[in-house]
Amino acid sequence: MEPVSGLAVKSAPSRLSSYAAIYLTSVLLPGAVLVTELVVLCVHLVRRGRSDIAFTLDTLADVKGAGTFVLVLATVAASFVVGYLSREVGFKLTALLERFTRRNAAPTLEASWTRVRGSFGDDFAERLAELHPILRHLDPDESRRDGTPDRDLPVGGGHRSGDSLNLFAYSKLWLRGRAPTLSVDIIETEINILVSTLLPVLVLALDATVLSGTPVVLKILALPCAVLICVAILISVLRLRKIEQNEALRNLAFDFAMREAEARYPVSDRRPEEDVS
Repeated sequence: MEPVSGLAVKSAPSRLSSYAAIYLTSVLLPGAVLVTELVVLCVHLVRRGRSDIAFTLDTLADVKGAGTFVLVLATVAASFVVGYLSREVGFKLTALLERFTRRNAAPTLEASWTRVRGSFGDDFAERLAELHPILRHLDPDESRRDGTPDRDLPVGGGHRSGDSLNLFAYSKLWLRGRAPTLSVDIIETEINILVSTLLPVLVLALDATVLSGTPVVLKILALPCAVLICVAILISVLRLRKIEQNEALRNLAFDFAMREAEARYPVSDRRPEEDVS
């Protein structure tokens, strides 16, 4: 069966550019912000002066020539490492919160599969599952191992290993490679960006609290406001993770439906130039 027009295989340069965008927006840039905040905080703790930021800027201004190149390289390297670790901490917090909310919530992929059956019918769902056998584990009569995930299997993004995760990864990889216009990569990017902002927000509030010259009202409100912002971010991340799983499975069904429609769509025998009067 020929692929639907516009759903061509995603090129390797395009995948590399998407990964580069994710690392730039969720690792390097937040890492640079966090490194700056930590430097200001460390200067304050060491000097305990009244002009910590001004002292830091004056010190950087004294760096000349080759020292500037070395400083830039060190800053980029530190930003990447700190940003990466910061994002990992954010995913750990997300996983802990998700573990508590999962107990009273219906599994996302099972609910999505029920919607697919309701929207397209059982016959379509059977054909889809025949093409993608990994979908079989979502049926109620099939045994699932998600209740006892393999905790020894390393999994990124704060996910739990199991059949549902394998199906989610399978759906994302299929869409990314075979139907990039239906890909959910943009949601993955949003999740990475949001998660990577948690520590920078908290450290910024800590800076505002301890630095001299900060208004008293801001000192009092900084940490509570930062905690509220982080809670809102985590709630948004949990919502986006559910949306990502739902749309990955739904778009897998859309891809199959579009390919079937393309194969069955009537083809006119008339040439385009014959339509011109």
